[in-house]
Amino acid sequence: MRILILCCILLLSASYAIAQTDYVELDNRIYSFLERMENRGIIDDYNSFAKPLTRGEAASYLLIIKNKETSLNEIDRAALNDLETEFEYELYGSANNSVRIINNNGYDYKGEKQKYLFFEQTNGFNIFINLFTEIEYIHNYKKNILNNNSFTGNLGGIIRGNINDKFGYYLKGTNGKVFGNRDAALTKPGLAQNFKFSEKPDESFFDETEGYLTADFNLIRFKLGRDRIKLGYGEIPLIDDYSPRFDYLGLFLKYNFFSYSFLHAKMLDIDASGGHPVYSDKFLVYHRIGFNTGKHFDFGIGELVIYGNRGIDLSYLNPFVFYKSIEHSNRDRDNSMLFADINNNSIPNTKLFLTFLIDDISLSKVGTGWWGNQTVLNTGFYINDITGLPLDVAASYQRAEPYTFTHRFSYNSFTNLGYSLSPYSVPNSEIFKGRLTYRINYRFEMSAGFTYILHGANPVSEKGIINVGGDILLGHSDSDPEKASFLDGIREYYRTFFISVFFEPVNQLKINLNISYLNNSSWSKKSHKEVQSFFTLTTAF
Repeated sequence: MRILILCCILLLSASYAIAQTDYVELDNRIYSFLERMENRGIIDDYNSFAKPLTRGEAASYLLIIKNKETSLNEIDRAALNDLETEFEYELYGSANNSVRIINNNGYDYKGEKQKYLFFEQTNGFNIFINLFTEIEYIHNYKKNILNNNSFTGNLGGIIRGNINDKFGYYLKGTNGKVFGNRDAALTKPGLAQNFKFSEKPDESFFDETEGYLTADFNLIRFKLGRDRIKLGYGEIPLIDDYSPRFDYLGLFLKYNFFSYSFLHAKMLDIDASGGHPVYSDKFLVYHRIGFNTGKHFDFGIGELVIYGNRGIDLSYLNPFVFYKSIEHSNRDRDNSMLFADINNNSIPNTKLFLTFLIDDISLSKVGTGWWGNQTVLNTGFYINDITGLPLDVAASYQRAEPYTFTHRFSYNSFTNLGYSLSPYSVPNSEIFKGRLTYRINYRFEMSAGFTYILHGANPVSEKGIINVGGDILLGHSDSDPEKASFLDGIREYYRTFFISVFFEPVNQLKINLNISYLNNSSWSKKSHKEVQSFFTLTTAF
């Protein structure tokens, strides 16, 4: 109900709203489409390291692809036609292929036009409003456990728009309810992090919101808001949409082959050492400078900083300084990291990438096993249209040395509310992940793959925890050994095999099936086998 009321309020007051250019959500299939186009050489200045893109950026790539439409295969030409409908306003400034329920202009739920609850375009101003529903069936199979099933229902609304194509707004709100087994529902990504759902053991409701304001002046963009971001290449990103959403201030520059991005985000630290959780603010700072010289060399270098136990530090609100030096001048209280990334498309239909992150290092101690040499190597490839078929393969490998992502102060760890900023931010580990995707047609695709994690966990003895650098929430202390061997400790194995199916029989009616088989061996459970199944039906109108 409050979503409907919110829609009406913003609709009535839209002429007074502060506007913004809006971004394309991370689950939009345009991202995989653009990566294929980059691999084929249809576009040559697209960089997939940082997401999301603005709708204007996405449209600019679609225009380039449209001009080279004859180079596309039948499936991708059909996909391009779908995206032209979805991004019609950003492409052509019109909404001829859009229909609405309010002030009905030929609305047909079974039709192929873009559907809205309401949209309006006037001179220099537009607003688009959608309602959406999501119904999900969850089945969690464990040995000797029956009736581990759950249904979730979710209702939400999205309101977005802009003024003079320079300023805009975006607001998204959802309310949901869980029916059935609570343990099964907790396997749904993000639900365990939801405060409304987790505050009481018998709670069945959950809610979430996103929203932001942006200003786009072509060469420079600003953003203030709350949504999900993704940083990194391939199947094992550096920051993924795994931890709870956070609020941030962003600045983005792009000119020709040069780009620059900056984020200052607020997160939460949790301290449960006293028996009752205590929450405090912590902050993430990120900036990256990129150079895109074409398909043969796409290079970036950047820094990440986690700091906490104080309010916002003005030192880190300056995008144009070296944060490692700032950390030194702040008396080395924070957790700073330096990274470099390379992306190459020289081989037709193939993308090769590598990211190297330095959490901490002493060059004089390289090769000695010193615990403070904390680095991450992440590399992989993506190949599309194998043997001329609509078949793609992607694979990534990551090696994280002991104590990487950790800090001597737990509030400076690479976490938000105790969750890693990526499910793959695991110190003292190596990770393999691969995926095969076959596109049956432009709205029907199937994927299969695996994830293999080998982790050196901290052993637990009668005297307590033996720290070998395997826990992201436990940094090195003076009593810990000076040397840390890779994969030392208790060997844990996490194996996941997964199958996913996506089908969109009618525009904006989406069906997803995801099945995962988990076969894990950890220090707490010698063997754990589980099947997780999610069947999701999503529709927007």
